[in-house]
Formats: sequence, structure tokens, C-alpha cells
Amino acid sequence: MLKEGEIYFNNNTSINLNLFLEEYPSIPISSEEYEEIPVEGKNGMLFINKGTYPNKVVPFNFTILSEEIEVDFDKVYEWLSQIEDNRFVFGRADRCYIVKKIIFGDLQKEFRNIGNFSVNFIFEPFKSDLEKIEHIITTDNYTFEYIGNAPAESLIKIYGNGNIQITINGETMQILNVDNYIEIDSKRMQVRNADLTSKDDDTLGDYTVFEKGTNTISYTNNVTKIIVEYTTKYK
Repeated sequence: MLKEGEIYFNNNTSINLNLFLEEYPSIPISSEEYEEIPVEGKNGMLFINKGTYPNKVVPFNFTILSEEIEVDFDKVYEWLSQIEDNRFVFGRADRCYIVKKIIFGDLQKEFRNIGNFSVNFIFEPFKSDLEKIEHIITTDNYTFEYIGNAPAESLIKIYGNGNIQITINGETMQILNVDNYIEIDSKRMQVRNADLTSKDDDTLGDYTVFEKGTNTISYTNNVTKIIVEYTTKYK
């Protein structure tokens, strides 16, 4: 359980580094990107939703927790720059943000001059559960409930041979000449073999995401097993 003014990031907490947040920043709900198009003879603009969401850029202001303990800025810099775990937890301990990039200046100089320092964290658009969910599928027309209110990208591992098809919520992808195993990575928009070589040229169809509610996966009979991994997302 995190303490007041504490964050967890990159296998450590701010309090372990003698840093404290005097106040939590306000992070707005993600809004879908859109395009405004003028329509001749019509008042106002036509809005076209793009189905995409922007990153969140959020400043966090750190100050010293205890005057009796010196802040080791080399350790702070390592904490912010050598990232092994990009989950960022604050406020509530059951969900996290995923850090894409961190922007900071001269931490030690800022702290010496003004008594604290600011770091801008660039997060993915949505909050996430802390752990992934995995479904091992060996029966056709498999269904599961997705509880998030933001779309979830997935990693789908398919075991089979020959030309295979997988259908997710009515959208079909066909992969030709499969030799035992392939992966469909909707986040990176890649289809690849076990040795990580590309299967994009042998792939027909679009990548899909999981949406709130019931999701259904079906496949051709030359598929022996499917493993689906995703992290539940929230706006």
C-alpha cells in the first residue's frame, strides 16, 4: 500500500529516495482525437472521430521528505533514466500508468535553487491493471468478458500449421503458410514467427482490439491452441 505523497515506479518508490509529492496532479480522462471538417451549406463543423487517443503529459513536483537524509541525485537520475519496469502507480494501488518517456532537467540544480524539482512523465493514453490477463483457448467460439472501458491491444499466440484463420468479434485475419507457431501483436501491428521474423507478407486482414463486454474468438480447425494476453485498460 502506497503512503500519502508516494509513487511507485521502476522497481522503487519515491519515499525510498527521500522524495515526496506535496500534491497529486490532476490527470484528465482520455478524449478521442477528432478532425473538424467544414461542410458547404451547413452551419458549424462536421466532427470525425479518429479512434485514437493522445499520450498524457503530466508534471510531478518532488520535494525532500526528510531534511535529516540527503537526496542522492545519482540514484534519482538512475531511477528515472534506466527503466526496467515502466509501470507508474500513484493515488490508487490497483491501477497504473505506463510510462513512455520522461523529460527532466538538472535535478540537483533545480532542487538547490528552488527547493524542489519537476519531472514530466509521458504516459500512454489509458490507465492499466497492474498485471496481464491470459486466456488459453482450445475450443472454437471462445468467449470472455472484458471489463475495461478503453480498448485493449493484445498479444495472440497461435499454434497450428498451414493456412489459418482467426476471427475476433466478426473481424477475420488469415495467415498463410504457418509452421507450428505465430504471434499476432496488435500493439506493434506485427505478425511474426517463433524466431521473430515477419509474417506480415503472408497476412490478410486488420488488427483488432478487445472492447468492453463479451468478446468472441473463433478459428479454423488446423489451429491446435491459442494463448491470448492483454492488459485491461481504463480511460
